[in-house]
Amino acid sequence: MSLSPESPALLWEKGSLKLGGFVSTFNSELTFGRSGGSSATFNAEDRLGLDSSLTVIRVEALYRPGSSLRHQIDFTYGGFHRNGHASISEEFTIDDTTYPVGAEINSLFNFDVIRATYSYALVQNERLRLALGLGAYLLPVEYALEIQTAGNRAVAEGADITLPLPSLGFRAEFQLISKLFLNLSVDGMYLEINEFTGGLLDGTLALEYRPWKHVGFGLGYSGMLVDIEADKDSDYPGADFVGQVRVDYNGLLLYGKVMF
Repeated sequence: MSLSPESPALLWEKGSLKLGGFVSTFNSELTFGRSGGSSATFNAEDRLGLDSSLTVIRVEALYRPGSSLRHQIDFTYGGFHRNGHASISEEFTIDDTTYPVGAEINSLFNFDVIRATYSYALVQNERLRLALGLGAYLLPVEYALEIQTAGNRAVAEGADITLPLPSLGFRAEFQLISKLFLNLSVDGMYLEINEFTGGLLDGTLALEYRPWKHVGFGLGYSGMLVDIEADKDSDYPGADFVGQVRVDYNGLLLYGKVMF
């Protein structure tokens, strides 16, 4: 019996839910102040005492509406929350206030990644699925410093925002052998709009084993680079802060998967 052109698509699941642990390594830079005043930029791990590695829970979901399974909507959430403490080894100036060597700093840096992407499979057969799409990120970002010097306490506010960012997406799945798959997802964007600059690159490559029809396990490598900058005149939605945040993280991802 011959198969119809869309029949091979039945190899690909209708929907799935992944729950995993992500062991990430960070390199972050935070800038406080600007817009006509003085500013200070810190490497968050080296100078502010934030942990350079973190293990977090990551959740992903996928659904393919329609019988062809060419349409796909996928969702990802991960939260990266850190606090740090450090003694400053060189003076710095924020908004025309200079803080001396030896100042004690408590730092806060919370960064969440919420992403939804729609894609359409341009290629889909018994072994290979390639899709292009459009997506959107919501990035809740909060960072601040509490500075203690000679009995005086000051707070340097960086940002407490939720930033929307559009993105382009690419999805690829390849069946290596029976029950063993190689999956790739890449999302990226770059914008310059009225005193706001935003860039993002997010990718995951995973080897996935599906021993049973509805259950699978995966081991992958994932990384993300985000660089956002805003000034007081920025009218980009959500960019209500003065400063710059650059986050570069990557690491191993281990997950379990339920399919239907």
